[in-house]
Amino acid sequence: MIQTLPAHLTFTAGQEVLACVRLSGKGLVRWYAKCCNTPIGNTLIDYRISFIGLVHTCLQTPEQSLDSSFGPVRMRSFTKSAKGADVKSNPLAMTVGILRLITMVGRARITGAYKRTPLFSPDSGAPIATPKILSAAERAAVYKNV
Repeated sequence: MIQTLPAHLTFTAGQEVLACVRLSGKGLVRWYAKCCNTPIGNTLIDYRISFIGLVHTCLQTPEQSLDSSFGPVRMRSFTKSAKGADVKSNPLAMTVGILRLITMVGRARITGAYKRTPLFSPDSGAPIATPKILSAAERAAVYKNV
């Protein structure tokens, strides 16, 4: 995941196919392209908490690596559930990363940058696509396929 401000996110095409889902009424808003089901990122439902976790698989291209676009990995979290590699976390890096995230979100709130987002209406703050909230059966099917 690449953690950034929604103000840094730009769509050059395809904004009309954006869709979102929530695993529950209180869950994250999970954005994806409904034409191909490509996951894009996760936000909170309150756009004033200006934050998006972009899914790395929709960002990397054969021409450009994630490191060249976003810099080196600064923080690793939830490493016990990592698949495919033995990934270790670093408590100090985690603390620094969380502080950077809090600073980034706080600064956006103070400066008003939280209002610049392609995912939420600047007037109402509502998501540009109505989030589908999954039923218990739909959620169980999702977890079964993970």
